Amino acid sequence: MFHAGRAFTLALLLLVSGVLLVGLPGCDTPEKALKSTDLEYKKAKAISWYKKKEYYKAIPLLEELIGLMKGRESTEDLYYMYADANYHQGDYLISAYHFKNFYDLYPNSEKAEECLYMYAKSYEMLSPKPDLDQTYTQKAIDAFQLFLNAYPNGSFITQSNEAITNLRKKLERKALNTAELYYRTSNYRAAAVSYANILKDFPDIEQREMVTFMIIKSYFEFADNSIPDKKAERFDETIKSYAEFKDKYPQSKYLPDADKLLAQSHFLAVQSAYEWTEIGPLDQRGTYFNTFLDEVKKHSPLITDKRETNQMTQYVEKGYY
Repeated sequence: MFHAGRAFTLALLLLVSGVLLVGLPGCDTPEKALKSTDLEYKKAKAISWYKKKEYYKAIPLLEELIGLMKGRESTEDLYYMYADANYHQGDYLISAYHFKNFYDLYPNSEKAEECLYMYAKSYEMLSPKPDLDQTYTQKAIDAFQLFLNAYPNGSFITQSNEAITNLRKKLERKALNTAELYYRTSNYRAAAVSYANILKDFPDIEQREMVTFMIIKSYFEFADNSIPDKKAERFDETIKSYAEFKDKYPQSKYLPDADKLLAQSHFLAVQSAYEWTEIGPLDQRGTYFNTFLDEVKKHSPLITDKRETNQMTQYVEKGYY
């Protein structure tokens, strides 16, 4: 009996203690604050949680307060906290929207500059690895550029320029990966176009010399894997890209390999033109042979390999025969 009474008393004390704990301010929850009709209480709790970096607690309350107080009193500070809390909570798409909206709503606010910068920063945080879609990377670049245009002497100039540099490098890497993938999968025409676009889109890219050389390689492989009817004109594209490469990089480490591709292109252009005279439609072979002779005249002065020269001579003799 003694033990039963003692157990009952202990249970009663624990129950009372639990009730008291629930009533303490430190045990306030977002759910309790949201149910309250006391606007000042809600506001105090939201600010308190924000300052304590308990953003997940502050966010729903701040969101409600902004709606409740709209048109009654300024929500500028609360709106800033709401955007900032979402950023620190990792909800960058939401923070990007609200930081930009804050800037648009309060362009004269002392926090307007910071919010426009954080708008860009939010998109930067959404920027993925180079092998993934780079939509948010481009959005971040555009947002940082918007900030630089709005605040050319602002407090975040250095950070913005560094961010743009890093983000553009990511776009460069993505473009390089795409071109390399095209080349590895034998999609040589797409590779050549992709490498050429890299030079246009990123004129200051560090790998510019290598990219220019890869244009030659891509066009060579594209020509070499084409049907005979198209080979000659496509080898001409290889030769043209070689001339541009050598003009820009006369001392390049890639020049020996480029020279080999050039030499092969001259001979293969002639060879492919001759092959087409043999397999093309019979009623057009005279025309094809004249085209072949044009290729001989164009390329023979540049073919120096003795074996290839002899082979070309045989093609001419067989053609006339």
